[in-house]
Amino acid sequence: MKMDKLIFIVFMIVLWDLTACSDDGGSNRLLPERTVSLQSAIGQSTRGVIGSDYEQDLAVCFARQDETGESPGQYGTWSVHRATRIGGKGSRPIVFVQPQSYPEDGRRIRLHGYYPGKGEQQGVDPVVDSGTGKVTFTVDGTTDIMSTGILTASGYAPAQTCTFRHLLTQIRLVCYSDRADEWGTITKVEVVDVHARQELDLIQETPRLNDISSDDGRKNIPVQDITNLPIPEVTVGEDLPEPQGYLLLPVSPVNGTAEHPLYLRITTTKDGKGTEHETVSEVSFSVEGGFRTGKSHVVTLFFTAKSRIETTSVSVEAWTDHEQDIIPI
Repeated sequence: MKMDKLIFIVFMIVLWDLTACSDDGGSNRLLPERTVSLQSAIGQSTRGVIGSDYEQDLAVCFARQDETGESPGQYGTWSVHRATRIGGKGSRPIVFVQPQSYPEDGRRIRLHGYYPGKGEQQGVDPVVDSGTGKVTFTVDGTTDIMSTGILTASGYAPAQTCTFRHLLTQIRLVCYSDRADEWGTITKVEVVDVHARQELDLIQETPRLNDISSDDGRKNIPVQDITNLPIPEVTVGEDLPEPQGYLLLPVSPVNGTAEHPLYLRITTTKDGKGTEHETVSEVSFSVEGGFRTGKSHVVTLFFTAKSRIETTSVSVEAWTDHEQDIIPI
């Protein structure tokens, strides 16, 4: 008799629990999320916060890999899905061109977002190898390259936020002279022998670019916004001008250290002595500790009266919001 009463009590407890779980349409039951829904910020670097004021919509891609179900932790091949990061400050929605869903059976997925996406930047579209999980980018000096790092999620533990991190470094130039007329106008500035082919491994949690440039992957890249620039004349005690040109570069292998400096090739309309003659000068510079990903390096170049160009200073600054307004994204 006592055993019957115990069974009855247990049955009533279970029945009450099931009833409670089904109240309000089952809102108390632990149900898996179906739709992949992300919010994304821009600019959180491993070396500190960079500006996140990207006002316009940003066309990105997310590589996706699904758990196979054969055994935990085993994933299939990568697929690539286009998306848009809605423009604005802070954390903004990611809208997939084709909506993404979590597997109904609770299997996990991996996501890795990157910019630029497919078909958005002529000449620098990334090439994805779905078998190896590698993405190859071609650096052009003007296009930002960013990545979220890998995100692992499931319907029971969905991903909610991600951050696109800058994978390049920014170089800005300040040019001046105390005898500007002897140098004339800067017609062109190039960075020499840039290793333009860079690779992103999609499995990385903290993303970085790896150099894969062979001889045909190296090129000279022009500095932007400095073509046909009259060299500003600055006398003793005057403030230096604002930076006149910029470019975006990988930090490897020419990483700006004393052992591996960066080389500039500068073309002017005069020879530094007042003679009207196209003149090509080369100057190198470095920064203590090397260039930093996601940072801005301001290089000050002094065009002297001795037909030389000297690097007077190299400073490291934040990649700030107002700079992003002049960089195509």
